[in-house]
Amino acid sequence: YPPLVFVFQALMAGMVDTEDELEKLVKASLHNRSIPSDIVDHDIISRVAQSLGTEFVPCAAVVGGTLAQEVLKIITRKDMPINNWYTYDALKGDAITCTLKP
Repeated sequence: YPPLVFVFQALMAGMVDTEDELEKLVKASLHNRSIPSDIVDHDIISRVAQSLGTEFVPCAAVVGGTLAQEVLKIITRKDMPINNWYTYDALKGDAITCTLKP
């Protein structure tokens, strides 16, 4: 999985206000899963921490459009919807879908 997925999973597990808190939460989450902590570098954590509490409107438009498309797939039963985790990196303009196993 891309490192950004692990950062978002850590964010969903707890509330953070600072970059240091986010880094501790990510490292604890990775440690609990026996995943090496160097998979997520400090640059990614720093980029995410800079945007804590903000909403990047173009990013919301891309994710909202993707969500609407997936809802239509479910309603029409025409195509298979995205399975599990969709990560959009607005800084790179890149998206990836990951199937997460329980």
